[in-house]
Amino acid sequence: MKFDYVPAVDLGDPLTKRLGSYPRVPDLTWDTLRLCGSWLAVTLLRLQYRLTVKGQIPTGDRIAIVANHQSHLDTITLLAAIPAKIRHQIVVLAAADYFFDKVNRALAASLLCQAVAFDRLSVMELRQWRNRLKAATSGWILFYPSGSRKSCQLQRGLLKLLLQEGWTILPAHLAGTKAAWSIEARWWKPFQHLEVTFGEPYKGNDLDLLVTQLKQDLFL
Repeated sequence: MKFDYVPAVDLGDPLTKRLGSYPRVPDLTWDTLRLCGSWLAVTLLRLQYRLTVKGQIPTGDRIAIVANHQSHLDTITLLAAIPAKIRHQIVVLAAADYFFDKVNRALAASLLCQAVAFDRLSVMELRQWRNRLKAATSGWILFYPSGSRKSCQLQRGLLKLLLQEGWTILPAHLAGTKAAWSIEARWWKPFQHLEVTFGEPYKGNDLDLLVTQLKQDLFL
């Protein structure tokens, strides 16, 4: 029997780039490690915190979850609030200049939080993501439109692209994560109450209406 071996297209890339790429190149080893890593992170969070989830997660082929950002616990809390059958499909947009500049941070972000790199310092990044979002026939994306735990100002660029390419926007409001692990604190505080509230999904083309809805759902 003859076998044809074709190496992965990203085989020659640095590890940080391979871990942060989107769409991901199928790889049994990394896919398995990512599945196990996110399961471990979610399990540890559920053992330490009481989590309440409100609202419904819609069905659909292309859904972007957008949430307020106030703690390093936010992503794992959101992953814990999502059914397991959906969780493994999610990619989380993370700042390339912080989470994917060193191997140790890239491994933690990718394997524990299912993160991919978003270059917030590049003026070409949104153009590249337009092509990626357009090409995707299905998928789940999680990102924080404020872009930072210290900001409540919504960045409209990626939201606009998602609407233009027909993605459904699902607001998610986090509560309790700031008290559990604030920006100023070095370590997290266990045994707190965390809450995730999913709002009404939006699928349309009115960016101003979406921004108004997100301000109400995420920050009020």
